[in-house]
Amino acid sequence: MQVRAAEAQFKAAELQVDVAKQAVEEAASELEIENLTAPFYGVVTSVDVEEGDIIPNSGMSQVTIVHLIDPSSMELGVDLDEIDIPGVALDQRAIISVDALPDVQLEGNVTSISPLPTVEAGVVLYNVKIGFDVPQGSGLKVGMSATADIIINERSGVLLVPDRAIKQDSQGNPVVWVMVGEQIEQRPVIVGISDGFQTEIIQGLSEGETVVMEMGVGVQPSTGPSGGRGIMPMMPGAPHPGPAPES
Repeated sequence: MQVRAAEAQFKAAELQVDVAKQAVEEAASELEIENLTAPFYGVVTSVDVEEGDIIPNSGMSQVTIVHLIDPSSMELGVDLDEIDIPGVALDQRAIISVDALPDVQLEGNVTSISPLPTVEAGVVLYNVKIGFDVPQGSGLKVGMSATADIIINERSGVLLVPDRAIKQDSQGNPVVWVMVGEQIEQRPVIVGISDGFQTEIIQGLSEGETVVMEMGVGVQPSTGPSGGRGIMPMMPGAPHPGPAPES
């Protein structure tokens, strides 16, 4: 009888142990649910819930609990119109200028391009996101206004002339006017990329030649012949981006 009683007590104790283990597992599971783990290290900027709030867990709605940012990297959203968007691709380099920090120039890359447009005042726009690292001590803050030049094409060591120096001949081919001695002659050229202000000259001009440009009405050039033309020496260009859509 004593053996059977001891066996019954042992089984009851085992059952109590199993129940306790289950309680511990349930408590650990609840604790894991209550502890939210961020996907990255950062700074909490705001908490949108209070102790005691009930957060729905139906999966049908999303509730913002905490705003967390990584101050070492940021993302800039820009809207490009339908004319510029065909030349934009993922990982293209972008130069970012911040209105409040004119001496700070940041460099980033295109991280996403929205496949769907928005229409504002009849203009079709596509949202593009540019990711970039934030230099320490730059003073950059979330929410500051900024613009970005997305570099579509890039050249280095090229000859550049102002766009307004390039004209067209009777066949529509690009030409420039060049000083040769004391005479001005028309020179056919082959042009490359342009940023809307300066254009690459691939063939037709050499470094050191002088290009003649049309002057505005009523403006007299300081040197050079009459006829409303100004004179500008042809200089080698520094590395210069091609057409760059701007936010």
